[in-house]
Amino acid sequence: MNTTTERQVPGTALKGQYFPVLTGVRAIAAYMVFLSHDNPFNSVGPKSLFHDGLFHFFSALSIGVSVFFVLSGFLITVRYEQNIELSWKWARRYLQNRVARIYPMYFLVTIATLIGTIINAGYDPSRLWKFYNLKDKFLVVFLNLTFLRGFFDRYRFTMAGQGWSLTVEECFYLSAPFLLLGLRRNRWRLVFYPVMLFGIGILLVAVGSNFPGQLLGFFGSVKFMLDWTFFGRCLEFLAGMGMALYLRKYPVQEKKGGLITVLGIIWMALCMGAICFFERNTPYATAVWHMDNYSSFLVRNAILPGGIVLFLWGLLHEQNWMRRILETPLFDLLGKSSYSFYLIHVGVLDFLLNDYITHNILGKFIIINLVAILLYRFVEHPMHLLLRVQPKLSLNSD
Repeated sequence: MNTTTERQVPGTALKGQYFPVLTGVRAIAAYMVFLSHDNPFNSVGPKSLFHDGLFHFFSALSIGVSVFFVLSGFLITVRYEQNIELSWKWARRYLQNRVARIYPMYFLVTIATLIGTIINAGYDPSRLWKFYNLKDKFLVVFLNLTFLRGFFDRYRFTMAGQGWSLTVEECFYLSAPFLLLGLRRNRWRLVFYPVMLFGIGILLVAVGSNFPGQLLGFFGSVKFMLDWTFFGRCLEFLAGMGMALYLRKYPVQEKKGGLITVLGIIWMALCMGAICFFERNTPYATAVWHMDNYSSFLVRNAILPGGIVLFLWGLLHEQNWMRRILETPLFDLLGKSSYSFYLIHVGVLDFLLNDYITHNILGKFIIINLVAILLYRFVEHPMHLLLRVQPKLSLNSD
């Protein structure tokens, strides 16, 4: 993988450019998701108002997934917007590179989860495997290995539960070339796309919600669509796409300072606060994994992406201490291994750590990071190099 870090002015030569600071952001996003799942305030017993507030704050750190989605929209647009071709050769190369980036580690983690679950049903993150008959078990494995489980409310958390987001990513990867081709003719279509995609989601819900048993929870409700599917969360990707298109047309010189970066952080923090307020009465067991109020969906899916774009914009254009930290070799490595970290932070490894090593969140965080780095060095990165089509220009953060 090309690790060139030449300092081009954003917007002048975006294609092929590597953004070290965005690799560091990937690590921060993964750690936010980790803290939302290993919530240090998810304890039993009486809860004070202060304790409740902290619990919901850490649960709201799941917006790290939104950061990943915005980054995906930005980086896919930077890499492919100017070289899309309407040919089978281009499509095969594009899809092969996307699969090479995502699938090998996901496949290995899914198989490891399956083996661990068969050996000990207590290691099943969904706690449902022991209730399935043989047909259901084959179906669960098939839906997981094909990324299809993210379309079904009943199966979204089976096996490696956090992998639901990869169904969303794959939907974006499949639709991105068509979206970008449309934007070549008219940039204003970016405003129309959310309406179109949301409309498709509503139509799918209209079908799925009327046949919940027959379709196994396929697009079973509007809340499911808003929380777990590309059609409900398309604005996060489209915000990243819009940012990339704007940078290409209106390059901005780098400058010292941090005002835009800080404003982006404040925007995101306010969105987290709003989500905490709207979810204040959501039961603990529910709030750890998803939201329950339409107001929260509005904040996260439609308002939060603006803050993330502002934050990323600031990091790309402002020289400040946060950027310097995120561009260090340490954060570069942590960012590159963040995908492995994300895939293994919940599941068999977490169960093993709890059973045999430690329940301490800091201890688990360090161990999972070390394992993720090893997986990146000796599994994820070599498999990516082996399976991808070698491009003329490479974007390290794709």
